[in-house]
Formats: sequence, C-alpha cells, structure tokens
Amino acid sequence: MNLVQRNRQALKPGGLFYIGELHPFKQYQGSKARFDDGSGIFELDCFVHHVSDFVAAGEASGFGCVALREWFDENDRTTVPRILALLFQNNRTE
Repeated sequence: MNLVQRNRQALKPGGLFYIGELHPFKQYQGSKARFDDGSGIFELDCFVHHVSDFVAAGEASGFGCVALREWFDENDRTTVPRILALLFQNNRTE
C-alpha cells in the first residue's frame, strides 16, 4: 500500500496531509538531501518527483492540493527554492 492509499484510508473526508520535500529544482541541479550523522555527511538516495507528479497523484487518488509553497535559503527569492511544501485535502464525501 502506497502513501496516498494509506492517507486515504486514515483521513476522514476533508482531512489534511502535508508533504515537504527537497525542491525538484534543487534536484535538477544535482543537489541531494544530506545530514551529518556524527561520523560525517550522509547523503540520502534521491528520486526526482516533479511538482506536477505530486499534484497529479493526489488528484488521481481523490485529494486536492489546497496549498503549495516554496521555501528559499535565507528567504532569498532570487535563488532556486530549497523546499517544496504541499498541503492536500481528502475530497471524499463518504
């Protein structure tokens, strides 16, 4: 069962869920999510998902995207956004 299916089962009609992801624009440039695990920098395996992929998957599963926001390093909107944030709502009525 994938994430969308689990959310659909768990959320009441009208329920919300949030996705925060490294922005695809960063990934297009070769950037990956990484963190310091105490013994050095650990780089996560990445899979590029386009903004339209998130929205289309949600819509196909009965969710509507009610908010989309991009977060920038140091709030500098002249650069490529770092984080893509999406808020989906369960559109089921039953």
